[in-house]
Amino acid sequence: MTRTWIAGAALATITICVLTAALLLLPDQLMVDEHFHHGQILFFLAGEFKRVPEITVTPGYHLLVFAPAAMLGLDQVFSLRAISTALAASVVMLAWLYWRHRSAELPLLRALQLLACPLLWPFYVLLYTDLVALAALLSAVLLADRRHYKAAAMVGLAALFIRQTNVFWLALIWLMALHQAGLGKALLANQSRPIERLHQAGQQIWPALKACWPLLVPLVAFVVFVLINRGVAVGDRTAHQLGGIYPSQLFFMLLVLWLVLLPLHLSNLPQIASLVARRLWIGPLLLMLGLVYWFSFDVTHPYNLGLPEFHLRNRVLGWLDGDWRWRLLAFPLMAWGLLSFAVSPLREQSALWLFPVTVLAMLPAELIEQRYYIPPLVLWLLFRQTGSRTMEVSLLVWFAALSAAIFAAASSLRYFI
Repeated sequence: MTRTWIAGAALATITICVLTAALLLLPDQLMVDEHFHHGQILFFLAGEFKRVPEITVTPGYHLLVFAPAAMLGLDQVFSLRAISTALAASVVMLAWLYWRHRSAELPLLRALQLLACPLLWPFYVLLYTDLVALAALLSAVLLADRRHYKAAAMVGLAALFIRQTNVFWLALIWLMALHQAGLGKALLANQSRPIERLHQAGQQIWPALKACWPLLVPLVAFVVFVLINRGVAVGDRTAHQLGGIYPSQLFFMLLVLWLVLLPLHLSNLPQIASLVARRLWIGPLLLMLGLVYWFSFDVTHPYNLGLPEFHLRNRVLGWLDGDWRWRLLAFPLMAWGLLSFAVSPLREQSALWLFPVTVLAMLPAELIEQRYYIPPLVLWLLFRQTGSRTMEVSLLVWFAALSAAIFAAASSLRYFI
């Protein structure tokens, strides 16, 4: 217990020092969507509870920053960022608590990886909703993992109020709980006939639903919200509409995660080679996937078409969309990343639900945005088995190097991811 508290204190100290240094180095000038979130918080501080039209999310995040700012009489950009950073920093501690509860290996090292993860930088220290929404989501994961389903449902409602798209990951929590309550064992039972397996699953579904019913409350609340709001987005609706299917989002996610997790993918090369040698159908399957990618990849959202000299993401998307050579070069990297995920074991079978839920979460989003990949990546990092110490240290160093480059680019005010 003493060693646990020492490790927790060391992690908290490192997190505070790193994020404080980042805050001090960050220019006071607002960046990209910070303008809208800052404006919303200032409205609240001025006693005007009206909505900034460009903000798509419900105001949970803005109220969380507003409350301590109002109590302390703070309204400067630095102060508001500091409050947001304090909320976002809980992501690191919550992940560490999960790994400690699960008796995972190297929990301190893996928590430091999350602190340094390049997809999360520089949003730890900017006025963005993503990491505060992630903290609420991880709180729900931790509570559900301990079978505190009613508390998890309450936190899930708060997570929805911060960011509506958390509904996909709350659905994942429910599916994992159902799986652990007995449904998964029935579905995976070693029966000779599929009909017997379905019959056994039918017998398990009601007890599982009875045990996990509170986790349905946020999902029902989301449906009610969409019906009343007549859509998911609160503001800027013309740029955030549902109705289409956009495979480009998934392919770009594979490319981004190939780069982000490169040390892990390199360490997985022997397992990938073995898998391809044992499963000869993988080659034709990848060829078919490549054809889908080639003929479906299309960048159509107006926010992905502007300022490629500033938005590095848009620059890469422009290369992929406009030059067949870049598109051809990118697919082997996407396929490599996909196979690497296939050979990276998760700690338990229920976590496999993450993959279909991620597909469902990404396909309806026309705007290709790397921030959308934060929840599935962090959840995958949370659920995966720990690799060798060498690989885990390499991943931490790689994360830190990428994050330093991203932070330097953003701090220069000349580039943004």
